Amino acid sequence: MKKVLFAWELGDGLGHVSRLLPIANILRDNGVECAFVVRNLIVTHSMIAREGYRVFQAPFVTPYAPPEVRQKVIASIGDVLATVGYVEPDKLTALTDGWAAIIDSFDPDLVIADYSPTAGLAAFGERPVVPIGDWFTLPPGNWPEFRTFKDAPNRVDPERLLETVQEVQRRRGKALPDRVPALMHGARNFVVTIPELDPYRSFRENTESSPLRPLAAPTTQEPVQDYFAYLSDGYAGTQKVLEVLANSSWTGDLYLRDANNEARGKWRERGLTVHDAPQPIEQAVANARVVIQHGGIGTLEQVLAIGRPQCIVPRHFEQQKNGEYLGKLGVATVMKSGNKFQPEHVAQAFAATLTQERFAENARSAALDLERRGPFNLLARIADYVLSVLNAR
Repeated sequence: MKKVLFAWELGDGLGHVSRLLPIANILRDNGVECAFVVRNLIVTHSMIAREGYRVFQAPFVTPYAPPEVRQKVIASIGDVLATVGYVEPDKLTALTDGWAAIIDSFDPDLVIADYSPTAGLAAFGERPVVPIGDWFTLPPGNWPEFRTFKDAPNRVDPERLLETVQEVQRRRGKALPDRVPALMHGARNFVVTIPELDPYRSFRENTESSPLRPLAAPTTQEPVQDYFAYLSDGYAGTQKVLEVLANSSWTGDLYLRDANNEARGKWRERGLTVHDAPQPIEQAVANARVVIQHGGIGTLEQVLAIGRPQCIVPRHFEQQKNGEYLGKLGVATVMKSGNKFQPEHVAQAFAATLTQERFAENARSAALDLERRGPFNLLARIADYVLSVLNAR
C-alpha cells in the first residue's frame, strides 16, 4: 500500500489541517494510507482522529528573535524562519532530525506539506514533497532567496539562513539545497486561493493556483441583520470589537473561537448573540449585511464568493495584507493589525462598510465574477497529481 504523510509545522489556527484533510480523504478512498504530523496536536487531534488517521506531534520551537535583530521588523519569510532555528545550526539539526525520525518511521512514498519548511528539509533529495498553501505560507520556491513583503530590508541576512541549512545537511550527510526557498517548492506546489489573493502569482513556476473546492454561489437573499462576526477570543483586539457591538444598536450574531462558557456568558449579558459552535458559513454570511472577521484566507474567500462586504480585524501582518487586497477590490475596510486600533476606529470602519452602498455593490460584483470563472476545484487536481506520482513509484 502506498503511503502519504501530511505535515503542518508553522502558523496557527485550523486552516492548515482543514486544507490537508480533504486531500487525505480522497487519497484514502483510492487505497492510500495517510497520517498527519501537526504543530498543534491539542486543537486539531479531534478533527483528524475522527477521520481515522494517525496523528504525530510535529517538532517545533516557539518563535524567538536573536538579540541582535530583536528590534528590527520581520520583512520576509526568511525572517520568520530565523525565529524558529534557521540561524542556529544546533537547533535546526535537532528539529530536522526530529522530522526525519517521524518521516522514516512512517516511511511515506510522498509528503504533502503545508507551511512546513523543516519537513521539506528532512525529506530533501530523498522523498517527493508537494507543498500547498497561500501567498504567505508558500512563497515562490524558484527565488534564490525570500523577497521582502514590507518596505524594509531583511531582518537577517539570507546568506546566513542558507549557511545554516547547508551546515545542518552536512552534519546529517544529506543533499545540500542551493537556496532556502527550495525547501518550500517541492516536486510541484499548489496555491489554494484565487489569483487576486496571491501577489506572487507572476513569479511562480510549476504551480497551480485556485480555491481548493468550489466556492459558494452568490447569495440572492436579502440580509436580515447588520453583521455576522467570526472572531478569536484569544486576540486582544476582539474585545474592542465586541465592546463596540455591545454598545451599538446594530443587530447580528457571532461565533467566538477559543472562547469558554464564561467568556461567551459575559458577552451574552451585554446583549450580544454568541453561538456555542461555528455556524454554517453560507447561511450566516447571507443573513448579514457585513461580515466581521480576522482575514483568514479561507473565510475571506468564502465571504467574497457569497457577495457580502467585510470588515477585517487582522491579528497579524498576513491577515492585514489579505484585508488590503480586499480593500483594493472595494469590498472591505481594514483595521491595523497587532491590536493597534481603538474602539472608535472599529465603529467608524463598520459604519462605513454598512452604510456606503459601494461596498455592497462591489461585493455583489466580485461574487458574480468568481461565479463566472468557476467552478474551482484544485482539490481534484492535487489528488490526481499525487496519485499519478504514487503510481509511477
